[in-house]
Amino acid sequence: MRFLRSCLVGLIGLQYAVGVAGCRASVEPRNPSYFLHAAMGVKVEVRIDERDPQKAREAAIAAFARIDALDALWSDWKPDSEVSRFNQSVVDGPIEVSAETGAALAIAMEVAYATEGRFDPTIAPLVALWRQSRAARALPSQAAVDAARRRVNYRQLECNGVSALIKLEPSLAIDLGGIGKGLAAAEVVAILATKGCPRCLVAVAGDLAAGEAPEGCDSWKVDIAWPDGTTEEIALLRQSASTSGDAEQFVAIDGVKYAHIIDPTTGLGATRTQQVTVIGARTSSEELAVASITDPHSFIANGGRVDAFATALAISGDHPIQLPTGFRVIRETARK
Repeated sequence: MRFLRSCLVGLIGLQYAVGVAGCRASVEPRNPSYFLHAAMGVKVEVRIDERDPQKAREAAIAAFARIDALDALWSDWKPDSEVSRFNQSVVDGPIEVSAETGAALAIAMEVAYATEGRFDPTIAPLVALWRQSRAARALPSQAAVDAARRRVNYRQLECNGVSALIKLEPSLAIDLGGIGKGLAAAEVVAILATKGCPRCLVAVAGDLAAGEAPEGCDSWKVDIAWPDGTTEEIALLRQSASTSGDAEQFVAIDGVKYAHIIDPTTGLGATRTQQVTVIGARTSSEELAVASITDPHSFIANGGRVDAFATALAISGDHPIQLPTGFRVIRETARK
């Protein structure tokens, strides 16, 4: 783990530039403390607006320990993670999981039904197959795709309370890649708030979560980078945002551009994606202070929803998807 200092306006993730908006001229601006960590296979970037640098550093250490704990539960790269153990299990009946994993799957299932499977937490077999194809730069056989697709069906997974899951199909496997980073970013903000550093902005790859605004300002200002080279400014305050598309992660095979996002209708990387940014509902300062990952109505849960809906919308085309109250989407196609 290493800690760095950064100026206020700088890159955060690959798709955003960050600053502040609505600051009072009477308040002297200062550079937030900047902390960098590696988790979930990506960079985790944290900006904390706090007068005491030692307090900010201690809060960042606690937040990074928490994201490491979530990574240990949810990573499908780690054979001893809870997700890996669940995927390897063929138990007929409820399988006990941690409250964090149970809560993540409950939100994932909610979005799966709302998007008619365009976001599907049981897509792990296709994810594994597509990883091999991306590495080899060769499409899998149709037989391999068909075999993997037969193991993908969110309707074959049931959440029995917060800490138990039921496989209706023994070979079912889950993947939290499309929701875990959004949950983690929001969880980091909540941890920082409990450590007395609520004025913060967190980026976990393309997923952002903002706490309170910097001192003397109304919000954090974030520039979305679009594929055509233009940017668009959004303001975040106690809310999450997620950008999804193929601008940064894709592979070309036989002259066709495939995104890293799986299209469940083909079983391959999506070929018709649009970049979308989903912005979640704003919470109150009081709700932020007591946010819990196990509360389906919390700031943290909405961070997961933002991530999952962005994944689904990126491949949905013109298919209508109803977002939760207070959420909004900015589409690449709507700007042309």
